[in-house]
Amino acid sequence: MGMQNMTRPEEALAIHRTMYGHGSTFLPLEDGRLLQACIGTLCFSEDGGLTWSGPVGEDVRGRGNKPMLSTHRDAEGLPIGGTECSLVKLSGRNSIGLAARVNEQGANLGAPYAVDPQDMYFLFWRSDDAGETWSSPVRMTAPGVGTAGLQDTFLRTAGGRIILPVFHHLGQTLPWQRQREPMSGRLVNDGQWIGTAGHFFDPHFGSVYVVYSDDEGRTWQRNTDGDLTILLDWNGLYSYVNETSITEAAPGRLLLMMRNGLGRLFQAWSDDNGETWTRPQLTLLASSTCPAQIRTLPNGHLLCVWNQETEDEIHRGLIRCRVSCAISRNGGGVWEFFQNLISYNEMRRVEPGPIRPARPMETYYPAGQPASERPSACIDSSSFAWRASYPSVRVLDDRVIVTHTYTSYDEHPTQATMVSSTTRDGYNQLQKVLPLSWFYGGREPDENPFLKTAYEPAKPAG
Repeated sequence: MGMQNMTRPEEALAIHRTMYGHGSTFLPLEDGRLLQACIGTLCFSEDGGLTWSGPVGEDVRGRGNKPMLSTHRDAEGLPIGGTECSLVKLSGRNSIGLAARVNEQGANLGAPYAVDPQDMYFLFWRSDDAGETWSSPVRMTAPGVGTAGLQDTFLRTAGGRIILPVFHHLGQTLPWQRQREPMSGRLVNDGQWIGTAGHFFDPHFGSVYVVYSDDEGRTWQRNTDGDLTILLDWNGLYSYVNETSITEAAPGRLLLMMRNGLGRLFQAWSDDNGETWTRPQLTLLASSTCPAQIRTLPNGHLLCVWNQETEDEIHRGLIRCRVSCAISRNGGGVWEFFQNLISYNEMRRVEPGPIRPARPMETYYPAGQPASERPSACIDSSSFAWRASYPSVRVLDDRVIVTHTYTSYDEHPTQATMVSSTTRDGYNQLQKVLPLSWFYGGREPDENPFLKTAYEPAKPAG
């Protein structure tokens, strides 16, 4: 595979190839081990992610016939976990919590009220022996509109509150007149079609909220000021937000980083430990419709890991072609030290474009629907045929573990078709263990005196 233009790959402490997709979530345990939970497995590291044991468990089926975390079962005898898993440390010495989304077809059919045909919601399990045994699950989100989220997004604040950002998934499964949505793709390797990414023609609308617990996950509440959506114009120009990551930028001051379709990451702030939020606001981080992870480093700086792409790249179908990271040393005002975890070219920093939806111009419609007009300048003729996205991030004292998906497509040896390389090479995730200095351009982290005063009111000289 090669490093695919990773910035300074020689500085990596370890790079692993796994089959965990975008299911990984991490948690340091009291005995010094690091726990990784992902769909189908639990595994442990005793050296900060350099090597891993296991995996422990196997791909089994649980609620809604969905893949579960492992053969560990809860007090009801069902496998723990589901999709979009997140781990969190609880107050007891060996106490940990796990949140996961589960799906149930026709859930609560006997209820005296209408329910979603496919009920999506989050459950919370507790273990007081570092994951050996698990309690019966507690439901975190209420019945009604289906609720989803992003993996590896649990936060325990300095005050002990545990918070998980989630989103509603609204809308009909099929778009207007029950037509199938267009497909984004590219012709590669002598004109063979491959898909590039989804959600550019998604008929659904999304809105974000958070759930939190002040009693170690026994009961859950949600933020008091309603769902977060993008409002660009007070006369009613709304846009969706969905998969979201959260961090504590300062005690009691929380930051959400949100996926959307307007070419930028959007952010929202809370100054009351997650109970109320600002409206989603623009950042200067260019992005396609992919999720980001936001973290606070031990020195208080912010780390963002996300898919950084130009509007032109999106138009040309170069989707999920760059997983980047950047550092903010002043709480999110200025982003510096852009690096690439993987990229199809050498460009590390993308200047964000206009605030508007950007879609691949090489689109394909199902037979029987009219074809679209496509600008020839946006039809890319290269044979670039891989994509990477959906990071998970664990910050340790002296290093950061970052995972992201990786899927490439190659010629079938005997048939005129492209096949996913995971069917042959056996991996769909890259896991990179990187020293803190890598995120600062290969140098030791330090403060910038100008950033401390750049946004303070001007002071008279003398």
